[in-house]
Amino acid sequence: MLTVISAERDCARLEIKMRVLKLLLLGSTAAITSCVMARAADLPSRKAAPIEYLRICDSYDSSFFYIPGTNTCLRIGGTIIAEEQLYSVSYRMANTIFGQPNGVVAAKGGYTPSVLQYGNPTNAPISTFQGVGRLELDARTATEFGALRTFLRLESVYGTEGNAATGSLSGGANFAGGNYNNNTAFFATTRETTILNKGFIQFGGLTAGRAQSFFDFYADAINWEMLRGSNATAGLFAYTQAFGKGLSATFSIEDSTSRRDYIGSTLGSFDYGSAMGAPGFGTAYASVPDGARIPELVANLRWDQEWGAIQLSGAAHRLRTSLYAKDATLVNPTAYAFPVAASEDFGFALQLGTRFDLNNIASNVFPTGDKLWIQAAYEEGATGYIMGNNLNFNGGPVNANIFYGYGNGGVKAANGWNYRPYDCIWTAASLGHCDKSRGWAALVAFKHYWTSTISSGFYGSYMGLRYSAAALADTGGGVGAVNTDEFRAATNLVWTPVKNFDVGSEVMYVRANHLNRPVGLVADPWLVASGLPSWKGVNGVFEGRIRAQRSF
Repeated sequence: MLTVISAERDCARLEIKMRVLKLLLLGSTAAITSCVMARAADLPSRKAAPIEYLRICDSYDSSFFYIPGTNTCLRIGGTIIAEEQLYSVSYRMANTIFGQPNGVVAAKGGYTPSVLQYGNPTNAPISTFQGVGRLELDARTATEFGALRTFLRLESVYGTEGNAATGSLSGGANFAGGNYNNNTAFFATTRETTILNKGFIQFGGLTAGRAQSFFDFYADAINWEMLRGSNATAGLFAYTQAFGKGLSATFSIEDSTSRRDYIGSTLGSFDYGSAMGAPGFGTAYASVPDGARIPELVANLRWDQEWGAIQLSGAAHRLRTSLYAKDATLVNPTAYAFPVAASEDFGFALQLGTRFDLNNIASNVFPTGDKLWIQAAYEEGATGYIMGNNLNFNGGPVNANIFYGYGNGGVKAANGWNYRPYDCIWTAASLGHCDKSRGWAALVAFKHYWTSTISSGFYGSYMGLRYSAAALADTGGGVGAVNTDEFRAATNLVWTPVKNFDVGSEVMYVRANHLNRPVGLVADPWLVASGLPSWKGVNGVFEGRIRAQRSF
């Protein structure tokens, strides 16, 4: 009994000791904490920075957000495109043969092209690849005068024959893909280039920068390979006035180099020996475009309605050119310093386009997204308004590469006897001015949705180029021009399994019909005897491609 009582007393004493120890520990901790806090109070301090989260910009759509610390809304987007392209190919005769002086005409009765103007089909690529990376920034700020918008689109292209007019790599002569004996033969070098596709400011009715020409309407809306018509990116200053109820008008001054085309000359030499005493012969006359003095003057009148839209466009194109004499007896003629003639004139272009939003017209027949475009254009001395996409490597008139820009497209329509589009051609019958060309282009394009994720495009274009009787007759001793009709017909099939992601294919047929054999070209037997193909007035080529495209 005593043992139990003693044990209970020991437990009680232990419990008291534990409580005392706990109080001592708590007191020590409190004292230490007080000291630390007292010393910390003597140190400098700052308030925590407030956290600012990205906010959706409801003024536009959910893809815009406010740039932190500003009242500017920004959208970041882009696109990746991968394409494999296939072509049917044959030989190619250079487009420098027609409407050109072409030096001394041989006694055999006409001009014989050089082998350097012939491309062997063995060197022609039938398979090419293009990869495109696109970055877009769209910044908008609400002001008391309306929205202030800044838009930027950069594109970097890697692929076969991708090219830019500035900083481009040279052709087959310097790469293993070329023909060592022929600098103008087909080549297939892989290249990379980056361009400013768009970059402009909009404020009220003002648009300034590098933007889509206000002459344009359809502008290759659903096709991948280009159609003829107008689809130009240009430096511009424009003002748009909205009148209400969908009616608007725009006046724009635009960079003339984006529309400039070739200048021709049929002033060459007959056989030098027999014409030595004749005035004007023994000399070739080359023509060049002169420097720009005024920009392109562009205007449109547009009406947008629920059923679609209609637009009438017009443009004035300043045509300045000079004619220079060359010694036709030399292999590499030396141009004289001063022109023997100069011409200043205006070309012009007109275009009418309409778009029908078919679902809004007959919703019981056409599903959402079905559209139909019809467009026609006419030009005199301004072929750049009907030639197509001016960012397309194989499609237009700037530099030897035709249109500047990137090579994302460009069907190989250069098969067979190729041709050049001329704004005007100098002739012996019209010395003193340059004979302007005439041309027209028309297109139809239809977009149809088979299901919500499968769609097709059906489209085609027609283009005609005509030159003066003097340019065709070639009374100046060079090689005359050729009148040409070109037809394009194509379709594509696109699967969109996820929004903004497309996988599809396209097939296009291009046919060029030359309506006359060029005067001054040597007869076929002499062509064949020289190892060249005989004249062929009809050239046709197929183009096919598969594409994967993801936008964000």
